[in-house]
Amino acid sequence: MTDVQALVKTLDFQLDIQSDNESLLYDACLEARSAYNETIRLAKEGVDWDAIPDRVADDASLVKNTTQRVVAKALGAMENYHEYDDFGQPSHTKDGAYPLRANYEEGYNLSTTDDGDVAFRISAKPYKHVKGVLEGDDAHLDILKTALTSDEWKIGTAEALFHDDNPELHVNVINTEQTVRDKQDSRTVVGMDVNEDNVALTALSADGVEDSLVAHPDQS
Repeated sequence: MTDVQALVKTLDFQLDIQSDNESLLYDACLEARSAYNETIRLAKEGVDWDAIPDRVADDASLVKNTTQRVVAKALGAMENYHEYDDFGQPSHTKDGAYPLRANYEEGYNLSTTDDGDVAFRISAKPYKHVKGVLEGDDAHLDILKTALTSDEWKIGTAEALFHDDNPELHVNVINTEQTVRDKQDSRTVVGMDVNEDNVALTALSADGVEDSLVAHPDQS
């Protein structure tokens, strides 16, 4: 029997922070890095994985469910490391900002404004919020607005992060009426080769090459 899973889309937005506290969000992302590193360190030392979330959350100055999401991401990296024959062990000594992961309506909230924008509120630290409006692709904004009002879509976790020093929010939305194959049951894979003057895509199945496409950025 083929496994299926819900259709999930990740929508990327830039943050127009209007609460004049962007540094608070950046500090929270640095704290998320500390939580990630500590999780990896404890896992390497053989600490019971079930005990790690509360242990890290007790020492972190983040909202507890946000810390738990960061811990889950770190443990997932360790799980992949063991699954793939101990290849690519995660580091516990990296520095810099790490994405601040949050559950919808726990670590962050979204709402539409009278001007038709989507407002955000991110709980960067307990009882300390970063507020503003989302900016981004119109198609992504339309999907998000639909998700806020329609039963067909559900809003999931999000990550606040800094890309080229600019704050962003990446929101997962789940379509409750559509499903996709589990990746283990996929029958076709698409490979991408990025070259200096083109991008090549090739679709492969068990029978060989199904189709290919070469796109040149300078061509309309």
